[in-house]
This record gives sequence, structure tokens and C-alpha cells, in this order.
Amino acid sequence: MSRPMPTLRGWVVGVCGAALLVAAAWLGRVDLLFAGLLLTLAPLGAMIAVALDRPRLAVSRSYAPDSVPVGEPVQVRLEVRNLAARPTPALGWSDTLPPQLVPVAARSFPSLGPAGARAPGNADAVVLRYTARARRRGAYLLGPLRVSRVDPFGLARCGYPVGEPKALLVTPRVTALERGAADEARGEGSDPELVRHSIPSLDEVIPREYRPGDPLRRVQWRATARLDRLMVRQEEQLSNPQAWVLLDTVRGGGAASAAFERAVELVASVALHLLALGYLVGVHETGERRLTGGYELPGGDHQLIGELAALEQTDAADGDLRARFAAAVRARGAGSPTFLVLVDGDPAGWGELARLRRFADPAVAFLMTPAALSARAALEAAGWVCVGPDEATDARAAWSAAGDARRAGKGATRV
Repeated sequence: MSRPMPTLRGWVVGVCGAALLVAAAWLGRVDLLFAGLLLTLAPLGAMIAVALDRPRLAVSRSYAPDSVPVGEPVQVRLEVRNLAARPTPALGWSDTLPPQLVPVAARSFPSLGPAGARAPGNADAVVLRYTARARRRGAYLLGPLRVSRVDPFGLARCGYPVGEPKALLVTPRVTALERGAADEARGEGSDPELVRHSIPSLDEVIPREYRPGDPLRRVQWRATARLDRLMVRQEEQLSNPQAWVLLDTVRGGGAASAAFERAVELVASVALHLLALGYLVGVHETGERRLTGGYELPGGDHQLIGELAALEQTDAADGDLRARFAAAVRARGAGSPTFLVLVDGDPAGWGELARLRRFADPAVAFLMTPAALSARAALEAAGWVCVGPDEATDARAAWSAAGDARRAGKGATRV
């Protein structure tokens, strides 16, 4: 609860009372003394009254939608209910918002009826709505609701927190990307087959020679007649191809927070694009581990976006994470689409990633800052396609630049 304070009227009444007390002492008038005491003590009594007579309210809070991309509006709905057996006075209200959200002007709502009242114009509840907008991604607590009241004479005001805060998830912006040269593998002269499961347990039927113990229901008679020996169906599960994304989360010497935000949005857009194409997507970071690492549909897109919403830069690189990423890329063999999104971390470590080129197809590096561009020579020499988006380049333009550079057979492109 905030401290009760006099209103403008209360200050005026108090000053007039003090002036009357001075005049009473100067003139020796008892009537002025009485009036001065009354006017001086009235604001103090009003402050005590509003501090003790606290409204009994309950607040339920909901958001539409439950999570929102950064910069997009979210509708906040507050249902305020009177729990007391007597009506409330008219109350002013404002919501407690973190500094990353655009502030909302204070408003007011009329008197609420006693608890249980349902009559029109005298109901015990009111629904309050406002639109919030976040300047930056993250998980933010909105609330508690703050209500304020003024005494009946308008001499004092007091504010009260009501209800509990509730988290709002602000996710990075996701830009829809087009299928093109930036995600097409060129190994063996054709794109790798993308297996999209309509049923997750779908099996491929491959005939093989009968072995003692195989059930007769699995005998494939067409293959048996063609090969003149008993053949059975071998059920071999198909798996989606793998793609990799590495995000540099190490804080360098300069302040690159804006570039890091653009990098997170680019990673979200690229990863969800690859998931939609049927890939299993491994998303890793160079700093302290915060991401799960592996994502697939259904559900992997929402999980990744939720984890990226709370991702922050760290002060030191994690060499083990980088080594595990390199080992995972090598373990899948050649032809896995691999994307590096480098910001302002450790250029010496980025040089080690150049050696992954022979396992990556396509191999694209997005160099988000001048510090990241220092790794361009090593990456280009190994055959990586390098793109340097600036602050005016969105994810779609950076993706298109990568495709254009790959089609043209160029090394680094600045967009």
C-alpha cells in the first residue's frame, strides 16, 4: 500500500488552517483557534481514514493471446470483484508494468455493489481492459493492479495493490521465409528427401529373406514369387533429415544488444522455416546452455520460441557446447543444412567452425556485427556463404541475400 497523501484540496485546507492558527495566536481569538484546528486536522483525519478503510477486492487476469511477439499488442483483461458486504466508492486504477512495456494511463471505474449483487448498475464486479505492448522479448510479470481512492471530502488519497502478478511471455518476431537456394542441399546433384509423417509411426516396407521365427503374416508373396525364395517385410522406420543452427550468445567487448535481438529473431525465423520443411532442427548456443537443443514437429516450434523468449547473452563462451555442436554435425555425415548466426563473441572460436564446411550443405553464416565480420576470411576460405545483415535488414532480406549469394557462388555479401 502506498502512503496516504493529501490531495490539492487537502493541501489548501491544511494551509488555510495553519494560517488561521497563526492569526488566532496573533489576535488572541478563540474562534479562529477552533477553526484553525479543525481545518488543520481535517486532512490528517482523511489520510488516516483512507489508509484504514481499504477496499476488499479480488482480481482475475487474462491475456489474449497468451504470448505475443515483441512489438505486437496484447489485450489485458482484468475482472475486479468486490468481496465486502458494502459498496465501494469510485476507484481509480492503473496496472503495474515493467519498464520494457509501454506504460498505460491511469483510469477509473464506478462504485461496485456489495458482494453478491447482480443488479444492472449495481453489480459487484467490473471488467477492465487495456492494450499492452512490449518493447523487448522476455517473460514479464504484469501486476498487481493498483487502485486508488479519495475520501468523501476529497482531502486525501491512498493507493492499494490488489491481486497477484501474472507472467506474460513476449516472444521474438518470426518472419515467414521462402523456400530457395539458402535451404537446398546440392549433394549428389539433388535435394535430400524430406520425409513428412502424417502418422509419426509410419514405416517403410522393405523385403528381406525369411529368417526362422519370423511370423508368416509378414511374408511378402510378390517378392517371394519374383525371387523364388521366401521373403518377408522388414519394417524400417524413416527419420527426418537433420538441420543445425548455432547462435552466438557470448557478450563481447562492445554493447551489441540490438544486434543480438536481431540475431534471435533471425534464428527463430530460420529454425521454424526448417521445421516446416520437415527437418529435425538442432539449435545450439556458444555461451551458457539455455536451449533444449533438439526440436521437431509437432510442438517443437512452440517450445523453441518460448525458450528463445528468455534467452540472454552470457559473459563467457562454453567450449564444451561448441565442441558438442561440432561433434553432432560431424556425426550426421555430409549434407546437413547448417547455419551460423554470429554476433560479438569469441572470433578465435568461430574459426574452428569453418572446418565443419565439408559436413554442411548448405553452409551459411550470418555475421551480425563488425566483430563477427572478423571471422569472414576463415569462413570464406572454407567455403561458407557469409552474409552481413545490418540494422536495417530484416530476417527475410537476410535470408534472400543468403540464397542469392549461394546461387551466385559468392563468399560474403553485405546487405
